[in-house]
Amino acid sequence: MSLMPYWLRHLRNVAYRDPVARILEDPFAVFAKDPFFRDPVKFIRQISAPVEKEQHGIEGIYSDSEIKVDGKKIEVHLDVQNFTPEQIEVKTVGNEIMIEGKKEIKREDGWTKSHFERRFLLPEGFPPERVECHLDKGKLKLVAFRAEPLPERKIAIQDKSADDKA
Repeated sequence: MSLMPYWLRHLRNVAYRDPVARILEDPFAVFAKDPFFRDPVKFIRQISAPVEKEQHGIEGIYSDSEIKVDGKKIEVHLDVQNFTPEQIEVKTVGNEIMIEGKKEIKREDGWTKSHFERRFLLPEGFPPERVECHLDKGKLKLVAFRAEPLPERKIAIQDKSADDKA
């Protein structure tokens, strides 16, 4: 009987435990642990998420179709076609808008329950008292208006070329 299979198995086990031998054996295994190479789209979204948050000032990850922002108002659109107006509750707590929908349907074989909850934090300058809510054909539309409209102001142009000639 030969000891060769035993020594080969032992060397293989040492190679699995030794990180340098692992890299030499499979150099691409290092990339499998890197979050960029595992899922580059997810990695880029995580990096760019703070930039997206600064654009409209509403915290969280929401699609562009849900939130529309201009200088005077913020609009939030939600699809709630499976709920009736009586099953939806919209309220403000501090500077946060809370939308909650609950429904229960009793059937002969049991219950079916549906529930959703969405929260939006209003940025500065948008008081919760100026929030309106509209429901039209299964689409809930929340509109938050700015406290005071931004005043239009004229900016004077300073002529630097006149100062250089003097």
